Amino acid sequence: MSEKVKLYFAAGLAALGVFAYFLIPIHLGTYYPGAALILALLVAAGFFASSNYGKTLLTFFREAYVELLKVVWPTRPEVLHSTAIIIGLIAIIAIFLWLVDLALLGVVRLLLGGVA
Repeated sequence: MSEKVKLYFAAGLAALGVFAYFLIPIHLGTYYPGAALILALLVAAGFFASSNYGKTLLTFFREAYVELLKVVWPTRPEVLHSTAIIIGLIAIIAIFLWLVDLALLGVVRLLLGGVA
């Protein structure tokens, strides 16, 4: 089957599942709409996974998971120390910008002749 046909069929099945969810009457039961949606989405995911795009996406997720296992996460004390440094720097920059704002306000008032 052509790759585009697989993708279109998968999208059509997903859309059909959403339509079935909203169009199945509730008096037939509350589980039928959800089951129809889940079934259609699973079949659509199967068609997508069998396409080249799906295989490429699955390979990407597998490789991303392998790389995620290589990550060295910081310890709690390291995170707290880094957070304290960042908050301190933000406070220093905020005070500096407040002082610059006051200075510029004074210059503007001076240039305008003391008008508020």
